Parts: sequence; C-alpha cells; structure tokens
Amino acid sequence: MSYRSCRGRTRSNVRARFHPIGPYQTNPISCDREREQEACQPTRSRNRNASGRGNWGSSADTAIHSGARTAASCGGAIRCGRRCGVALCAIGALASLATLGCAWSEPAPAPAAKGLATYVASDPSPDERYCAWYGARGADDVLYFGQAAFWSAMARAGGDPKGDLLRAGPQLVGRFDLAGERLLPPVPVGGPESRSGVWDVLVGGDGEVYFTTFFEAAGAVVPATGEVSRFDALGSALNELAEGPDGALLATRYGSGSSAGGDGAVIAFDHSGRLEQSWPLAAPPGYRVAPKTPVWDALRGELWLTADLLPLASEVGARTRHDAYVVGADGEVRRIAALPELMFVAVGSDGTLYRAEAEASELWLGIVPPPGDGPPRRVALDADFAAGLDFAQDIQPAADGRVVVTRWSGRVHVVHPDGRVRSVSLPRLDPDGLYYTGVLHGDRLCATYCAGVTVVCADAP
Repeated sequence: MSYRSCRGRTRSNVRARFHPIGPYQTNPISCDREREQEACQPTRSRNRNASGRGNWGSSADTAIHSGARTAASCGGAIRCGRRCGVALCAIGALASLATLGCAWSEPAPAPAAKGLATYVASDPSPDERYCAWYGARGADDVLYFGQAAFWSAMARAGGDPKGDLLRAGPQLVGRFDLAGERLLPPVPVGGPESRSGVWDVLVGGDGEVYFTTFFEAAGAVVPATGEVSRFDALGSALNELAEGPDGALLATRYGSGSSAGGDGAVIAFDHSGRLEQSWPLAAPPGYRVAPKTPVWDALRGELWLTADLLPLASEVGARTRHDAYVVGADGEVRRIAALPELMFVAVGSDGTLYRAEAEASELWLGIVPPPGDGPPRRVALDADFAAGLDFAQDIQPAADGRVVVTRWSGRVHVVHPDGRVRSVSLPRLDPDGLYYTGVLHGDRLCATYCAGVTVVCADAP
C-alpha cells in the first residue's frame, strides 16, 4: 500500500473453518451513456511535480465505453450521498489524507456481459464500509484480494488511522472467478473480535493464500477448506507481500508499528510463519523510512524495495521522499535516491524485472531482462502523468508476456511483448474510489476497485 498526502485521495496460530458470510449479492452493471460528473475534485496539494491539473491523468482520458453513467442512473442502490470530507492519517510512519465515498450494489445476480461490467458485493458489515484492495491471481483462475474498511473507518473516526480498530467486523479475503466473471463468497480469515481488514494477498505455490492485516497478525488460508493459520510471531505493521529467496516469503513492515514512529524493515519468513531474516532499513537524517513493495530478483540475487521517506516532526517544511532500497547478495543495503521515482516493482516468471518509473510529468515502464537477453529499456506509458495526483499502484506480468500497470485513477496500461502499449480508462463510478490490481484473463481485463467491494472488467486493449 502506498500512502500519500493529497486532498480527495490517498493512496498483520488460530484454526478456523470456511463458511459464507451472509447474503453475497452481485450483479454486473453495463453503462453506455454519459460519463458521471464528479462531485469531488482532487486538488494539487500533493502535487510534487506540479502539472496544473485538478483531475486524474490526462484530460483526454475517457471511460472505456462512450462513458459510464452514475451508479444511480445505472440502477444501483445508492447507500449514501457523496461526501468530500478529508481526514488526516498519522500512525507512526504512516501519514496521509483520505476521503470517504459511498457504496452501492445491485440486489440480484446476473450473467456477465462483454464490454464494461462492474461487480459489486453486498456490504460485509452493517457497521463499516469495506472496499477491495490488492489482488493476486491464483492457478485456479481466481483473483484473490484483500477487503478492508481502513479508509472509511479512518474518515468516520475524524482522521484517526486506528478507526478500523474501533469496531469488530469480518476479516475477509475476497474472491473473483475470472473465467466465469463473477464474485465468489469471500473466505473468512479472522474471528469474532477481528478489527483490522485484509490489506495484501499472495498466492503461494502450495495453494495457500497469504495475507497481511497491518494492525493484527498476518497469516495464510487454504481456500478449498477454509483452514486458517495466523503468524503472530511476525508482529504487526506488515504491509505488502512477495515471494523471496529459497522458497521464503517476504513482507515489508511499514514503519515500526509503534505510535512513536521509527524505521521499517523487510522480513523473510517460511510458510509456517517462522521468521527467517530481517533487514532493517536506515533513513537519511531528518526522515524515517516506511518500505512498501518488495520484489526478489532471483537471477541477480537482489532484493528491491520501494519506500516512503517521511520527514520527522522536527523537519518543518520538509517533503516526503520516495527513495528505493536494494539489498545485495552480500546483505548490504543500499538506498537509491528516487529520480526517477520507483512507484512499483514486479518480476516476471522468466526473471524479467519491471519497474513503474515516474519522472516530472512522465510515466515509464522500466524493463530489465535476464542477463544475456539484452540491455534494460524503458517503455513510455504516459507523457502527461499527474505524479502528484495519480500513482502506479500495481504491476501484473501475464503468462503470455503482456504486462498490466494499474493506476489509482483507473488508467490501465497493457504493455505487449513487442513493446506496444494499449491503454484504457476504467470508469470512476465513485469519485473517491481507487483502483488497485488489474489482471488479464484472455481478452478480458479485470481490476479491483476500492469503492465498496468492487471488481470492474472490460475488454483488454
């Protein structure tokens, strides 16, 4: 998860058995008329590279159809009016602004349709508004994703980032059938007193789905049986997950997990949740480091990390930095000043390293092929990128060589093996929603949308 300051956006052993949580109603919604009018426009307050725009991306961006109607005109049941309240988030190394939007859903299931389709689950809790977070595709053609009420709970609590802990609620890993294009019942991974939502998920080669919850323990679940293991010994504040060296798993600790702040770390652990190694990260003077995305480059024996460098309270006027870290094969940790900024890093099945790189008003996909397969290269994604407003939230390499780069704004880039870039703009049915993870399934593209528990699908470009 990436946290940034802006107006109107932001961007952790118990056994249990699977059982569906209440009525799980879904319905695809296809719209083909006017694009919705946005009630809340983000401002330039987080614009590190000022572009002068007050909206997402290029003014030329359009919805994937001829536009998308609002939820109301598409027949969705509006659960609340739109609100543009801004909430300050500050927990240790975590600092940002967020907004509270609205959830809506359809009352009955219906078959999927080609073109644009939006799938919205019924609310997991009557007390909190959950939404869909990071996702990961399994070998079973299921997109697994976290469900969390963090943003809405924080806003409801007047800006307290621990607002999610004020109410007990279901702790769920969402599931979306990519082949049948339908939401499946989520897999519960918590108990009656669970309070922190699920943030990131990772599908392991053993068939288990590993997850983090940040405020509580990380763990793993076997989707076929619902058997859950919790990794209490790893501690809290765990954020994003990745596969690591020698079969280990990696997780970043976004800060110390303490309200007093402190630097974060990246850890390696085995599939039973036993800690194997920890690499503490050092921030430059006047900052503390909060690592985000880890990726293990097995071909070069290096561990890459994106990170937020957050200024200490004493550093009045200092700006947040976004440096990267590399842990070499010798264990040495090197910090790389972020020009260009590495927004997200991923690795393909052949070992190719992919990096979303932002510099000034440009967004690139950096490609580092395996040794001997040619020099590194960059593919231009957007020459009019609002780096202070938008963010490359995820990179998903597909088995056929295509690579999907998903942005908060719903602007999704599909990079083909020959270097061609085809892009679409998924509709923003909720002006406060954030897109997280987009994946390909044949000629379809589906993405998790943090605007209620939502998955949006469209024809792949």
